[in-house]
Amino acid sequence: MRLLSEPMDNLIKVLKKLSEEYPLDQFEWDIPINCPILIPTDYNSGYLRNIFLKENFHETILNDQNLVSHYWAIQDWGGIGSFKKNDRNDRRINSFLGELKKKTLTRNTFACISSLSKVASFINPDEYAIYDSRAIYTLNWLLFNHLSSTELFPQPIGRSTDLSKYDMQTIFRLTKRQFSYKSHKVAFHQYCELLKTLTSQVFGENSKPYKVEMLLFMVAPTKIISQIESSVSLTINA
Repeated sequence: MRLLSEPMDNLIKVLKKLSEEYPLDQFEWDIPINCPILIPTDYNSGYLRNIFLKENFHETILNDQNLVSHYWAIQDWGGIGSFKKNDRNDRRINSFLGELKKKTLTRNTFACISSLSKVASFINPDEYAIYDSRAIYTLNWLLFNHLSSTELFPQPIGRSTDLSKYDMQTIFRLTKRQFSYKSHKVAFHQYCELLKTLTSQVFGENSKPYKVEMLLFMVAPTKIISQIESSVSLTINA
């Protein structure tokens, strides 16, 4: 395995500390009653039920030519009701599935990455994680604060009112530090590769990238917002 740089090692230490402060078994995300697969009753927590779904939903999606399960993952489980089933979005899903294999996304596809990445994460949870606005918000904050040279991930538009109070890009610009954003062509695949590396270091070998994704998602409106409020201040000189 490639040796990690010292800055990346610092990032891993921070994530390990966060994983202790916010154990993954506290992760909660409701699974709708119309779930296409049966989840055993002994999976009796939100965390366990979502893990079962992530590990057992791929065959349903892969065998679904009508994309019904794809839309279920986006609309019902993911809560993105605005991603309606129509010919345009059918084409977007099919295009995305083809682009995954090429490891490069078009701008049109990346514009819906919060929705489409949910499908990818179920198709192959070993390789792909959800590119969620909250997860990217947390990741960019950690990258900016714990890496000396910073290339960030473009953040999708989110629905969190807590996160919208503090625009991350504005905060970073006011520091006068240099930073840039990855291209839409490679951001998703590089995000997934980074999460695979981080997960193996934070949660152990053979851990799935969705573990770090869950952690990033959990801490955004709590720990990260708290850090921003305690470390960022602004003085306006009239």
